[in-house]
Amino acid sequence: MLVIGIDVGGTFTDVVCSDGATTWKAKSPTIPDNFGAGVIKGCELIAGQFKVALGQMLGDVERFGLGTTAVTNVLATRQGLRVGLLTTAGFEKHLHLARGSRVNVDGWLEMPWNPVGSADIVGIEERIDREGNIVEPLDEAAVERAVHRLCVEREVEALAVSFLWSCRNSVHEKAAADIARRAHPQLPVFSGVELHPIQREYERTTMAVLNAYTARALDGVEDLERDLRALGLKAPLLLLHSGGGAMTVSDARNSPLGLASSGPAAGTVAAGELARVVGCEDAMCCDMGGTSTDVSVVVDGTAERRQQAIVNGLVTGVSSIDVESIGAGGGSVAWVDSRGMLRVGPQSARAIPGPVCYGRGGTVPTITDANLLLGYISAESFSSGGIELDVEAAAAACESLGAPIGFSAMQVAHGIREIAIAEMEKAILARLASSGHDPRKLSIVSIGGSGSLFVPTIAKQLGFKSTISSEFSSVLSAYGAASADIRYETVLPVDRVLPLQSDYAAGFEGLRRALSAQLKANGVPDGKREYHFEADVRLYRQKTSITLPLDEARIDSGWLSQTFKALYAERYGPAAYSETTMVELSTLRVVGIGQTTRARLPDDARCAESAGQPAPSAARDVWMDRHRPTEVPVHHLDALRAGQVLEGPALIDTSDTTIWTPPGMFTHVRRNRSLETLEV
Repeated sequence: MLVIGIDVGGTFTDVVCSDGATTWKAKSPTIPDNFGAGVIKGCELIAGQFKVALGQMLGDVERFGLGTTAVTNVLATRQGLRVGLLTTAGFEKHLHLARGSRVNVDGWLEMPWNPVGSADIVGIEERIDREGNIVEPLDEAAVERAVHRLCVEREVEALAVSFLWSCRNSVHEKAAADIARRAHPQLPVFSGVELHPIQREYERTTMAVLNAYTARALDGVEDLERDLRALGLKAPLLLLHSGGGAMTVSDARNSPLGLASSGPAAGTVAAGELARVVGCEDAMCCDMGGTSTDVSVVVDGTAERRQQAIVNGLVTGVSSIDVESIGAGGGSVAWVDSRGMLRVGPQSARAIPGPVCYGRGGTVPTITDANLLLGYISAESFSSGGIELDVEAAAAACESLGAPIGFSAMQVAHGIREIAIAEMEKAILARLASSGHDPRKLSIVSIGGSGSLFVPTIAKQLGFKSTISSEFSSVLSAYGAASADIRYETVLPVDRVLPLQSDYAAGFEGLRRALSAQLKANGVPDGKREYHFEADVRLYRQKTSITLPLDEARIDSGWLSQTFKALYAERYGPAAYSETTMVELSTLRVVGIGQTTRARLPDDARCAESAGQPAPSAARDVWMDRHRPTEVPVHHLDALRAGQVLEGPALIDTSDTTIWTPPGMFTHVRRNRSLETLEV
């Protein structure tokens, strides 16, 4: 039986297929207007490697995982549904006030984008206090009038409901949502408390509104599932969500916003596994695709998470892997600003027209064009996606861009690469600063088609322990889609100062039963289910919490307080709090894992007869600086064996990417076709 994982990126659609012993990969250009066509084309490329018909291969697939940008694209292009919002009377403006937050737009601080117009927000007379007591009963007639006005007069296409203190008593909010669903059965209706039942009405509201806004984003996914079934697929389609797990299409319909960062989350999960294979439990993951670079951290083999993801400048209650993104990918476009300064990104050439060297109509040079012109990429060795690279077109584009500022084509290409490195280093340093990690204790795992050309240089300049890559680095997010377990979580708000008067074992059991029923409904047998218990703890009335894993479904207040303070002091310094500062338990969480059939990294036991520098297969000129090229030995990954060591500068070519070893560094070939690059 086969396992397939797919990651739909901005430029390429990556496909990984595994039978448990052998793993195959392919890349197909992403078709922006019909991403499903790119998915099917990628599957056809895999079937071609098997020399069988597509239908025959799909019939043997036991698991089909998909990381999709469907929701991300709706948010990026702001082409979602028109949303109406019902909220507590007197709080109609709190979503637009956005807690006074601002976002950087071309150097100007502006209010974040808002998916709901002021005229589409209606305040409802009702009130529940912070203890859950009803102060003012719900005016159901007012709800009916508001729904009619929004749906008939304002012509909203989806509805969000979020009332004050519904996390303490949800009776009013659920009643209002039920009224809307009965009056308009076809209308997507999202309740904040059903999606995110914890304190903080702003996050509950943004959760409801953004889910409503993206409610139709999965239409293309459902079309793809139908097409795949017609072609012979029998296994269910599993979607990768931002928490690093998988969910069914029907579950994604209930909370589409959870898919907003599925690709980077899948890559982080796979990077954690690759790091464990090499023996590095702590690592930073650097995912450089065609459109952006995503940075995350794995500690003790587990990805760091955050419970309040920021989506388009809006703070939400989405639980996700903590990913920092910048607009620097292989397709990022170079340009000259009004000061005559060379700039790169955040605009991207994406799949269409793509980099100039792809020959699809692009005219402005990108990072990929620069790497090709500088010699880091070879037009002869690159054969991914059926694309032939045009070096002359890349040179002409760089020359045209540089002429007004007096730069040659090579100077422009070198500048593009240096700017991209600086932008990536800035994102990595920001991620290190926010989490308090020491780069000397971390390796960097390279993900994405362009990552291995940049990450070793960055690791050397910033003092990381080593760089980890493999033949699957360019499709590692797709590998994550083929290997992530089904994952759901549910929460219980507490908001009580420690010590507690209860161990909350009954609350944990209620959450576990709910998750068990959800996993059972998705066909996960008892023996394949596991549960993890967590507690979100913070200093009293502080905004940010730290999540602590619990060994069992009960609360030991003393242990919780001591562990939290020790971790807080380690992260922010021992002077960040006093011994008399109260500690508050904000939320309890249960995570349900459903183990599924999954891909495995191939265990390549091919070892070199003797360790040492292997003979290169070729050489090519690489412009490591802007003055003159250097002849660099070139190896092909298929010819390397475990135990061999390459001294930089050196290049390792594969069919879809190139791995760079800078001067002063060595690349060690490990088992499982993995590579570790470190300084002398």
